[in-house]
Amino acid sequence: MMWKKIRHIAAVWLFRPAVVAGLLFILWRNFSGLQLSLVADRIGGMGLAVLLVPLPYAMVFWADTMAWRCAIRSVPPPRTWGVFGVRVATDAILNSIPGGVAVAEPMRPVLLRRRCGVELAEGIGSCIITKITIALGQSAFILIGCVLLLWTSPGVAGGIGLPEGPRGLVLPALVMAVVVALLLIPFSGPRIEQVRRLLATLPFAPLRSLLERAAPVVARLDIHVGRFARDHGRELTLSIGFAFLGWLAVAGETFLILRLLGAGATYVQAVALESTASVLRIVFFFLPGGLGASEVGFVTLLVAFGFPDPVTLAAAYIAVKRLKEALWILAGYGLLWATGVKAFTPSK
Repeated sequence: MMWKKIRHIAAVWLFRPAVVAGLLFILWRNFSGLQLSLVADRIGGMGLAVLLVPLPYAMVFWADTMAWRCAIRSVPPPRTWGVFGVRVATDAILNSIPGGVAVAEPMRPVLLRRRCGVELAEGIGSCIITKITIALGQSAFILIGCVLLLWTSPGVAGGIGLPEGPRGLVLPALVMAVVVALLLIPFSGPRIEQVRRLLATLPFAPLRSLLERAAPVVARLDIHVGRFARDHGRELTLSIGFAFLGWLAVAGETFLILRLLGAGATYVQAVALESTASVLRIVFFFLPGGLGASEVGFVTLLVAFGFPDPVTLAAAYIAVKRLKEALWILAGYGLLWATGVKAFTPSK
């Protein structure tokens, strides 16, 4: 217990601040000579077209919502708008607080039951399946991003550490193969029950008692998750397909912003940017929305692609993108308020 507390203190007070300080230093080196007036001119040049910026992310939410609905076996299926609202509301928490995943993920099945009438065990199972299908879609998106980058811009790929030519695909392909294999493990049998039994062997009476009470729910989760790929192959395929469409929409948003800012970006470059940003958000999951880490990746790739005045373009792009995220976060908290949920008030 003492070592656990020491590791927690080290993570909170040493590791995370050190990472944040390192990212801030890199950003300061890139933006220390930035002229804010040029950034303002870039953003001002978008005109009323700036109102289009939030729309692609609505498509992202819709695609993720459809991927989630495919994993829910309730009859009749929940209303699309109800699931959409839960997705937007919990995404607001996920992207606005440190470690927001620990709050947002458990809240999703609860809100799904409250807004859509989906039974809790069914909601938890659908959340697990959806996380897997979104990760599978993301894996395909990242791999395609690497392929397109190596094919169209081998010099840029070499600049970020990927060997030029077919050799550059070896490492990403191997990593993606391992990731996909791990993601598919829950579909291969009663894996959640096996984990429960393993934890029940620990000499900790309260945990063992809790796991014993959870046995019926775990059994139902295993039925939902473990048999889903075998019994609902069509729904699983559709869920992965919708998740992949969501990542394509994310790249579409990047393409739209860069074009509106006057950069002659291509969709392939947008895919490369978002592939890198998605990896960084995974690595720096403890930062809200990958704040700071994504910016470092954006600047690096914009410079590598050879855009004119890349630092000013990066600053304008980041400002517009973060403003868009803030608008969706406000919308999400508005939905939480309308639902009567107080996300940060402990239950009595």
